[in-house]
Amino acid sequence: MIQPPRLRHNTGPDLPSALRALLGHAAFRPGQERLIRAVIGGRDALGVLPTGAGKTVCFQLPAHLLPGTVLVVSPLVSLMADQVGRARAVGLRAEALTAEVSVRQRRRIMSEAEKGILQLLFVSPERLHLPRFSAALPKIPISLIAVDEAHCISQWGHDFRPPYLRIGELRPRIRAPLLALTATATGRVREEIESRLALQRPVRVVGSFDRPNLHWEVRLAAGHRGKMTKIRSVLRHRAGATIVYAATRRAVEAVRKELAARGLPAAPYHAGLPIRVRSAVQEGFLNDPMPLVVATNAFGMGIDRPDVRIVLHYQLPGSLEAYYQEAGRAGRDGREARCVAYFDGKDRGVHDRFAKLSAPAPETLRKLHRNLLRKYGVGVEFWISVAELRRATGGTSGSQGGLAVLRGLCRSGALVAEGVDDGGVPGPGPPGDQAIGFTMVLRSKKLDLRGYERQRLVHQAQIRAVQEYAKGRGCRREALLRYFGDPGPRQPCRRCDRCRERAPEGLFAKGPTD
Repeated sequence: MIQPPRLRHNTGPDLPSALRALLGHAAFRPGQERLIRAVIGGRDALGVLPTGAGKTVCFQLPAHLLPGTVLVVSPLVSLMADQVGRARAVGLRAEALTAEVSVRQRRRIMSEAEKGILQLLFVSPERLHLPRFSAALPKIPISLIAVDEAHCISQWGHDFRPPYLRIGELRPRIRAPLLALTATATGRVREEIESRLALQRPVRVVGSFDRPNLHWEVRLAAGHRGKMTKIRSVLRHRAGATIVYAATRRAVEAVRKELAARGLPAAPYHAGLPIRVRSAVQEGFLNDPMPLVVATNAFGMGIDRPDVRIVLHYQLPGSLEAYYQEAGRAGRDGREARCVAYFDGKDRGVHDRFAKLSAPAPETLRKLHRNLLRKYGVGVEFWISVAELRRATGGTSGSQGGLAVLRGLCRSGALVAEGVDDGGVPGPGPPGDQAIGFTMVLRSKKLDLRGYERQRLVHQAQIRAVQEYAKGRGCRREALLRYFGDPGPRQPCRRCDRCRERAPEGLFAKGPTD
């Protein structure tokens, strides 16, 4: 336990008053107050709070109360601007350090952080290990380290990020409590989070994964035509914000075009669209009374709209963690909402292709490693554009293939690259004329691919779990609670498609079942 610091605001035990005065919230959601009270008291803490449970408050209020700077480790560079904007909206001095920040801005941000003026500083896990930032860290009066999406630290999590593994190495250098936050973590993943982050006697808050207001459904549908017939049937009865998720950019465009042709205009969203287009789609989704978005999993994180009534999945994702997180964007206001996934046995091929693309041949990884080692050496921070990456990987695999090779090298632990999970970020240069690329540093002359192979096996296990959920005959709610190890009572929900099939006729009101 760290010695509790003197607070900026003399709130004493009255955190609810501080919440109302500083953030404008009427009351804490379950688990929030216990986590906040722990970290401002100098304790480490682990919070597993389901999607929509308000994880952001758990570091925003401490940033108001604690002296110095709260350091937030956030996985996606593309989300940081939104996180900074929301922090500033509640009166916090907040900044994000990314590759697109100019040298002058970077110096100003670091100066404010070192003086303790900055209350919130957002960084990627990769930036923690870039030499210049790592050297400057001890100069910053850090009062709390908040690790967002902490499941990324686990090789058994659905979104493993090797740079998260080294966050625990900061603990001896930074005498501050650590708050680990995630929405999706099984018992096994929670244990690994605590171990890897070196949490000392942490306060644990594991919220219930039960979302009683959600109607979970899986519908069998053969091919694109079968799925679209059922999707259109649901969308014609919609009465609120709706998201349709698809696994690939090509599928997003195919679904959007067919919906438009049938009089159901929808906005597309995926990482291949220009940033200004994606921003406009996000803005429209938040402000339109009844928006319809067709998107890959790039859409949703950081989008806080409570009245999403329907979330459809044209294809199930590659893990139940990802499905729960995406579907869980429905019904955050507590009112009833539908989560419908359309399943075709052939969908597995999509995820098998993803697995193949995301696991390039070891020789391809070795080639990129040799090229970068020859040009830059170990421990040197450098920036590389997507075009340069394509050349370094042989120029034959295209931008997505080059990105897969880069991700594979990062998973091996030999390379740290900021922006890799965003598909690249704008680099140095005047606004509007910046190339897309990555800030990176080689960590080792040797390339060990054993962890890379372990990740392939984990991915296969996750796909099997999704298939079992889709084909299962029991209650959908029970299946999800069992998967996440939720300790709550296990009884049929009487709302999902399986429970409705077994219910006596007339028990439920009639409605669209596609």
